[in-house]
Amino acid sequence: MNFGLAINVSVEIINKTYFIQLLSDDLEAEFKNKNYGNDIKSFTLGVLCVSPQFEQFYKREIKPKYTKGPKVINMDGIPFTLENSFEYRIKIDHENLKNADELGARKILAREIIGSLAIFDTMRSKIKDFDLASFKTDLIDYFERNQLI
Repeated sequence: MNFGLAINVSVEIINKTYFIQLLSDDLEAEFKNKNYGNDIKSFTLGVLCVSPQFEQFYKREIKPKYTKGPKVINMDGIPFTLENSFEYRIKIDHENLKNADELGARKILAREIIGSLAIFDTMRSKIKDFDLASFKTDLIDYFERNQLI
């Protein structure tokens, strides 16, 4: 399964994107050769953390999006294909992340990611062939091995 974090932060915490990107890279490697069913082959979790002055631009809630079958995305003129993709966004408290050190920031992300998995319950009518229990167990195991929870 492809697993990635899409990062959207305000300039005050741009130095935290390094930690988030490292976590994203680690999660991608961890889940690359795992299969939890045919309905999700690509999982993208948006990480939004902006200062209060930019909150107005992110008021609209983005609903989880499931795309069945192949989807071609053209990033900077380079097309790539996602298949059976699921994506949604979590919002991280700006002040908490801003004041956290590297380990603290990674722990905040781990907690928020695990907590966000409840969103799968709202998608059960579309996503049927996906072993959420095993996925969640593997995710928790990863975070525990890395002392993030």
